[in-house]
Amino acid sequence: MKRIKAGIIGGAGYTGGELIRLLLRHPSVDLTFIHSRSNAGKPIHSVHPDLLGDS
Repeated sequence: MKRIKAGIIGGAGYTGGELIRLLLRHPSVDLTFIHSRSNAGKPIHSVHPDLLGDS
């Protein structure tokens, strides 16, 4: 099955976190980038601790 590359702009809030979680677990999606102006340079698990180990 062909994989789709996806990125998220605005990944810091609750909705962004849920979208990240869904895309990381989707078998046909490669999450290639996540952007958040307010959290630039931080690891995703420092913004969304519940995602630790998913990425």
